[in-house]
Amino acid sequence: MHLLRRALGLPYKSGYYYDHPRASPERGDGTFTVDNGNVMFTPEPKDGSRRLPPAEHVLSSVKSGKVNCDSSRFPEFAGLDERPKFQGGVVHTADRQIFKETFAAEGDEGALSVSLAEDVWYLLTEELSIWAVLRLEIALEVLLIVAFALALTVVSVVEHGARDGVLRDKFLLSLTSVRLSTDSIFGWQARSASSGYEVFVLAIQGWTHWLLLSVAGAVIVARALRPLQQVVFNPDCILTDEEVNVRLQIIRPAKVDLLNVTINLQVFVTGGRVHQLSLTNGIEGYGAWFGFAPMNIRHKIDENSPLRDDYPGGKQGVYFIRVSLSATDSNGNPVNAFATYYHPDSFFMGMSDFRAAWAQRGIMPPRILRGVRWKDQMRRIRDRSTGKGTEGAGLPTWLVNVDNTEGFEPIPGDSPV
Repeated sequence: MHLLRRALGLPYKSGYYYDHPRASPERGDGTFTVDNGNVMFTPEPKDGSRRLPPAEHVLSSVKSGKVNCDSSRFPEFAGLDERPKFQGGVVHTADRQIFKETFAAEGDEGALSVSLAEDVWYLLTEELSIWAVLRLEIALEVLLIVAFALALTVVSVVEHGARDGVLRDKFLLSLTSVRLSTDSIFGWQARSASSGYEVFVLAIQGWTHWLLLSVAGAVIVARALRPLQQVVFNPDCILTDEEVNVRLQIIRPAKVDLLNVTINLQVFVTGGRVHQLSLTNGIEGYGAWFGFAPMNIRHKIDENSPLRDDYPGGKQGVYFIRVSLSATDSNGNPVNAFATYYHPDSFFMGMSDFRAAWAQRGIMPPRILRGVRWKDQMRRIRDRSTGKGTEGAGLPTWLVNVDNTEGFEPIPGDSPV
């Protein structure tokens, strides 16, 4: 079972890492201790000896100091300060991958598996790209044709002895059994009637091919029914002395409507604590949202906010802000999205390897920005000669500048913190 899971790229390993997973895949038993709040691991190889020094666990603390998340403080991000337009989807997709890569599982990885069949189904319908699935289908078809051509050749040799061209003839016969419409091809036809054994092999091939096509069709249908991405969060969010502001835009706004929109906004602070950030006016979402207008998700920093300076226990050290949205589109399909925005003084941004993972992708991480505000997007259509509105000219009456969706500008008299 381990060999099969390994061949399919599924989790199968057990034991604890002796060294960094990139440096050595060696695993084994060991002893865990806690030293000054850090989890330490001392390996115990099979020969009974103890390898020193022990490897530190990833939870050892890292502190970066108060800095701005730009190339002036983080040289890895040189040339990445100016984002390309509409990078939100790329940024948050990369963030999910990098965040998962930040942690590596040890111990019995297979313990989290429900079953091999379910893991394989998830691999086919979720993990593999559509091109990888198509390549796999073509490869299995070729393997099926070749394998049964060899089987038919063996049957023919056993029954009638070796003869010239038998492999070619049986290969073409195997081809005709995988859904070609006729048993004869122009320029070729079987020279002898099929024996009972050959018919049996062809029947097995036909059933196997039918099963392969059924699974491939089910995989394609399952992938086709997956919800499409309908919304995208801005690659950065804004934190001022008055509020938190996260902006979201509907993809295909002329065609997609969001219904029963629920929004969850949270801040993760020092010590791994999580605080709920209430939305302005106490709302929890919207009954419906549609059109080109952006959605600004706001939290007001008032006397009840965990982000105020005089919060009980002291001002909270922000690690990151996370927002999620759940809704239903006008066709009844689920819509789900989330985004994470990192503070430059956070635990994650303090790790050089974390920053390097972003730099290698050529992307600035999703940031919590200070001292700026979103650019305006909406303006009324006005007559150029009079400067007045265009009432009576018909719809539309408003313009939405999509180029400003992710744009921000400095707040006069304010500075980043």
